[in-house]
Amino acid sequence: MTLPPLLSRAPHGGPSSAPFSGLDFSVNTNPYGPNPVLLAAIREADHAHYPDPTYLVVRERLAAWHGVAPQNVALSTGASDLLHRLARAFLPAGGGLLSLHAPFGELARAAALQRAQVQVVAQLPAQLPGQVQLVYVGHPHNPTGRRLSPNALQAAARACEAAGALLILDEAYAPFVPSEPLPDSEAVVRLLSPGKAHGLVGARPAYALAAASVTERLENLAPAWHLPAGTAAVLSALPQAQAFLATTLPQVQAQAAALAGALSRLGPVEHHGTPYLTLEVADAAPVTAALLSQGLRVRDCASYGLPQRIRVSSRTPRDNQALLGALTSLLNAPPRGKQED
Repeated sequence: MTLPPLLSRAPHGGPSSAPFSGLDFSVNTNPYGPNPVLLAAIREADHAHYPDPTYLVVRERLAAWHGVAPQNVALSTGASDLLHRLARAFLPAGGGLLSLHAPFGELARAAALQRAQVQVVAQLPAQLPGQVQLVYVGHPHNPTGRRLSPNALQAAARACEAAGALLILDEAYAPFVPSEPLPDSEAVVRLLSPGKAHGLVGARPAYALAAASVTERLENLAPAWHLPAGTAAVLSALPQAQAFLATTLPQVQAQAAALAGALSRLGPVEHHGTPYLTLEVADAAPVTAALLSQGLRVRDCASYGLPQRIRVSSRTPRDNQALLGALTSLLNAPPRGKQED
């Protein structure tokens, strides 16, 4: 039997197998988490018994919160799993994925596993190219923080409807920026991974809102009991856990803006209100390595097609000051082998 070659894992920020005890600016999460309401939900969950395999109560609570029917909700442990299921369900071999800017690495890998084609564009066309089944938009995009206007999103939804394609809106970081109207379309699949905003990424809560014809295929590809009891409890408690966001997210936004302003003195910064920003440093790899040697982890953006930029996610003011000091020393240092006059 001849099997296809194995595909490398998509690079991500955050921890690796190597020990690390410094300050991690590579993960886009709320530094004031975890949300105590959701943490309590995990502790109180029934971990001794199998959950309802349909997770009906969880889906009903999320559906009521969003104003949809329970059959419009698909649950997941992490948005990555939903992306892989979307690719398996709707992206045949030889099919096409169109991504506005660089796609999330897991989606690109999911497409590659399906032997599908990925096309990255700077602007979505009014008419989709042939063979495109999925269109991906980070809303806002990671790592740039850009997002489409409501009119542009509506136009993208219409283009997908006309082509029989699905428009995936990845809203992982939407809670960090002001909300705007979204298209009301059967072609839209909303992906929500609230662990980022609630500072609870380890629980991996995620869900999709979509037409029932889409969610039933996503559910069909999930194994039995695919959601641990604690993750299900987090999703069920989300509607009652929003006060934490109202208190902490304005602080995160203000501190990210302050960090972006300070870093702009060192090089071009792109920041659009998200907790993360990118800084141009000429060559991200050595800068990332130098910071890591000082106990500061940032994200090298080479995998996004931006090898000259690092992505930084804001932490507390004290932590941000430590990063600013290290970057100031590093980027203002004279080239190796050359001394200042």
